Amino acid sequence: MGYVLGADGGGTKTDIFIFHTDGTLVASARGGAANHEVYPGGFSEMTPVFDALCERALRAAGIRAQDVCASVFGLAGIDIPSQKTRMEAHLISRGFHAPFVINDAFLGIKAMCPNGAGVGFVNGTGNSFGGIDLEGNWLQVGGTGLAVGDLSGARGMAEAVLQAVYGAFYCMQPATAMADKFLRLVGAKDESELVERIYQRYFFGDIQPKEIIAILYDSAEEGDAAALALLDTLAERLARSLGGLIGRLSFGDTVDIVLIGSANLKGKAHLLTQRVRERTQALTGKACRMLPLALPPAVGAVLWAIEQVDGAVGPQVRARVLAALSEPDGEPAAR
Repeated sequence: MGYVLGADGGGTKTDIFIFHTDGTLVASARGGAANHEVYPGGFSEMTPVFDALCERALRAAGIRAQDVCASVFGLAGIDIPSQKTRMEAHLISRGFHAPFVINDAFLGIKAMCPNGAGVGFVNGTGNSFGGIDLEGNWLQVGGTGLAVGDLSGARGMAEAVLQAVYGAFYCMQPATAMADKFLRLVGAKDESELVERIYQRYFFGDIQPKEIIAILYDSAEEGDAAALALLDTLAERLARSLGGLIGRLSFGDTVDIVLIGSANLKGKAHLLTQRVRERTQALTGKACRMLPLALPPAVGAVLWAIEQVDGAVGPQVRARVLAALSEPDGEPAAR
């Protein structure tokens, strides 16, 4: 039996797991962000943090990087080939043999789709789509930012709500129940305090995007026309990215779409994902199965690493990995 390492690095936390190739958990480590985009110093600031976390996992396993047969690193912020090449070269310099670095959007496919084909739809700290088709071809769409039309995850959704609220007061946009809810959330007595409170509570304060997104969902459930229209607009943007990815890869009549990230999985997110599904089906002519990621994304990295060693992951090995890393709340069983 050899050792494999699987990592899932996002914009807020990172999980690293070391397994034997038979699916037995050896060691794990959890730390902060591994997305170079959230660090002012970029890769130069992120890599020492990431290296220390890898070393912690390796020490817990009692091995060195050179002892790892295969390693897969699913990292948010790895969006173009030069970033992938740069991170792989860094990992090689740290002793890893042939590390495979990929955007974290792809991990959900390996975790949730036994045949290895599907689409990972990330909507959390950031927003991106990764697809692997039946022939093993892979493609990423999005993750680059507003310049190419990314929704930019939960923050992008929250700021779309802010725009609707501000527009209702000051830009001749439709009145909306979201406005009063937002004023209450930020503690403004009326719209005269709106911008001040946005600066105090959202730009530099304690209000999180998920709280603003909840306003959108609650207002839509109540039948607010502006909230419903905004949901449709957001769904259209996401569906067109999904449809574009699906159209450039080879899938059958049904496509599995793995939902990843808080804006896809928490609260009343189904109000958005149902619309995305319906619109994607209309655009592509394919049936879409939405699969909420019920496992830590790092499961996908571990299974992918085992696949690189053995050529395939047998059902017993897969079951051991899933059992080792799964709890009812979807958090890793091991730390």
